[in-house]
Amino acid sequence: MEKALTHTSYYQQKEKKDINHFQRLEFLGDSVLNLSVSEYLYKKFPFFSEGELSKLKSVIISQPFLVKFANHIMLEKYVILGKSVDLVRGRGKFSILSDCMESCFGAIYLDGGLNPCKKIIIQFINNKQIDLLLDGHIIKDYKTLLQEITQKNQNCLPSYKVLKEEGLEHQKKFYIEVFINNQTYGKGIGKNKKEAEQVAAYQALKKMKAL
Repeated sequence: MEKALTHTSYYQQKEKKDINHFQRLEFLGDSVLNLSVSEYLYKKFPFFSEGELSKLKSVIISQPFLVKFANHIMLEKYVILGKSVDLVRGRGKFSILSDCMESCFGAIYLDGGLNPCKKIIIQFINNKQIDLLLDGHIIKDYKTLLQEITQKNQNCLPSYKVLKEEGLEHQKKFYIEVFINNQTYGKGIGKNKKEAEQVAAYQALKKMKAL
């Protein structure tokens, strides 16, 4: 489990052969999370269409939801970082916590198989009252909510700009900024543009005190 909680920044001064532990477990944990949530929703909502299930799953596996999961178990206290990273003030805090959450799923899977992972994930989802996600306001993605608010209150639409992308092809990180009336309202980091835009929109909504 220590490997799952050791961020790559800690290995910057280490031997190259020691670097991949965190990211490899994260890669595995992402698949474990997707499968566990998909099976849970499939059984819980037998009359939902594929589109409805996909929309609900996208909320549960999103970075903000994983951060709530991490905060629930106080994961931040146990993450091992390099000196160059400040988890308190760093803009990448959400990304680090969600990545560590996934790497923990990967470690649990390797140690005990799929069932323990599913049990932990489903217990957290139920504790967060999954039915509340069915409320129209909550299940909306943050981009849609931000668009509706800016159209209504400022008569404009938010725009998104890719600041940079880095990492290997299967471990990409996208950095995106959201603008409203040419002013920066939020920044997001994600494994793809869609996720990074959602995080940026979430940050913008927080800044606007809409959440």
